[in-house]
Amino acid sequence: MKRLVATLFILLLASSLVSAETYTLPGETPDKKPYNNIGILGEVMVDLNVTIVNTAPFPKFVIVNPRYDFNVFRLSGDEGMTSFRVNGGSYHVPSRLDRTSLNYYIGFWVMPYETVVVNFRIPYNNSYLLQTADYQSVCGDSAKITNVTYYVVNGSLEYGGHIEVPDDISTLSCGVMYPQLVNTPKIISTRAMFPMNDGHIKVLKYEGTVTFRLTNAPNRAGVFNTFFAASIPVIFKDARMYNFTPNYTMTYREYMDEFVWKYKGLNPPEKSQPQPLPSMSNMFQLSNTLLTGVSVGTPEIEPPGEAGLDFPVWIIFMGSSVEIKYHVEWTAQGR
Repeated sequence: MKRLVATLFILLLASSLVSAETYTLPGETPDKKPYNNIGILGEVMVDLNVTIVNTAPFPKFVIVNPRYDFNVFRLSGDEGMTSFRVNGGSYHVPSRLDRTSLNYYIGFWVMPYETVVVNFRIPYNNSYLLQTADYQSVCGDSAKITNVTYYVVNGSLEYGGHIEVPDDISTLSCGVMYPQLVNTPKIISTRAMFPMNDGHIKVLKYEGTVTFRLTNAPNRAGVFNTFFAASIPVIFKDARMYNFTPNYTMTYREYMDEFVWKYKGLNPPEKSQPQPLPSMSNMFQLSNTLLTGVSVGTPEIEPPGEAGLDFPVWIIFMGSSVEIKYHVEWTAQGR
């Protein structure tokens, strides 16, 4: 086992903090949200309106996955459930249990021949926590800051930490930074979203928004920047996805086949029929939020039929946080 030398660094900032906190890298926030070894916390929020019809001459009870809040848009609008997270635990508050529970399952009734719209949500205060992948370097988690502590001394903020130092002098550098992907998308099909084991209950359409929030969790002092790539968090198979805000930097295929190699100044593996690559001129522009500039045409995913699924990728230079939003839409018409 290699001996590691601890180096303490302490800086001062004229500010104040309510309480002392320590962030290990990787680790989790005080409210139990996990982040990777460069501090990136990923959270996904979903807001979908789903139109459902019951073609039977009698009522049906639809069971809801309690990971989603829901609200039935009819009458007084008091049929539903909300949730929130406290210290890593989730709490649920269903309303009108006489209408929103059956056999101790949570859900809602659809009356005979009724068409109803139901809102399904994963809210920010009970977000889906996406485990981001660790950044990889030649030296691993050595030669980097592995924890940051914030505390108050005489009314001013101090922050210190720990740097892991390998007991090896043969390596002067641990490589050069490039924006590595911290996540891969979760693919959801309409059949998986609505596994209706009933021929009378039909999903006619759904539409809504997905929000992907990336946060530099340990950066309470605002001095630690991060540089990485992130992909779309959820792909709705068979659905239309559009209105990406901000627009994505490139597709995954462009990232893997072109960008990474050119950014590193290396030649990609030879292909049987090599294709000319676009010029690096104005390929991206550095900002406090995103690295953008690659022309990708209309911001809408059309997965290639032969070459496999492709999806958006953002190149991100981030201090505190970045929020990515996109719209999703699906209809059963013609299917």
